Amino acid sequence: MHTADDEMTSFELFDTAPTVDVREAEYMRLLGYPRGYTLEGRAQELASWAHKWYQEHGKPWIYARQVQEVEFDKKSVRVAGATFSPGRLAEKMVQAHATSVMLVAVSTGPECEETARRLWDEGKPDEYFFLEIYGSAVVEQLVAAASYLLCEWADQHHAAVLPHYSPGYPGWGITDQQALLRLIVEKPGLLLNERISAFDTGMLKPKKSMLAVFGITYRPELVPKLTELIPCENCSLLGCQYRRAPQKYSLPRLEQVRNWQQKRKTEV
Repeated sequence: MHTADDEMTSFELFDTAPTVDVREAEYMRLLGYPRGYTLEGRAQELASWAHKWYQEHGKPWIYARQVQEVEFDKKSVRVAGATFSPGRLAEKMVQAHATSVMLVAVSTGPECEETARRLWDEGKPDEYFFLEIYGSAVVEQLVAAASYLLCEWADQHHAAVLPHYSPGYPGWGITDQQALLRLIVEKPGLLLNERISAFDTGMLKPKKSMLAVFGITYRPELVPKLTELIPCENCSLLGCQYRRAPQKYSLPRLEQVRNWQQKRKTEV
């Protein structure tokens, strides 16, 4: 049973040098290859190059902060005075009797985007494509790493973490991205607004970034009964000691690879 002291224990993290360990299977999925496919030749060369380049030049980061000022019903969530309509997240928070949320931002850093743009301008579309997609894989891995850290904290405080949800996911308009970002960067002294920003369209800069909201419940006994609330089924992080269920679903793709490939064909 949780206590008032548990609910007042807030979590905050700003990791400016997280470990990046992209699973080959996840990278292959984002590249658009079928499960079990083995890269060869030029494709293998490009995939290895993208990995090596990011390990040497990438500057990823993760930020997470718990917010206690939360009100919600089945259609909307109000966080620290800002109202959102995140669809399924609101429903899950009601189901799980959530009492707070974790606001999370992750990014590959600007180097990946800037280098990919330069490669395109130099007439190197293959290098551009493999680095772009590697950046997307890094974002997914950073979200998984953030999930692990939140699960670790929750386990110590007799709580449970709900699956994350982000603007642009089904039922949550991308235009809420700006308002969510304002909540995340508003804490004085962090200078996060120098690292990430959002356009009116909701697109983030750097674009290889992601904002997410995780619900927190102090009724973890509800989670095994409500299997759709278990974040582990969407998490690809290997070796997690807090895993409640095996991975079943992949995260929504950050890139529509087939659309990009089709576009390239029409340009040639």
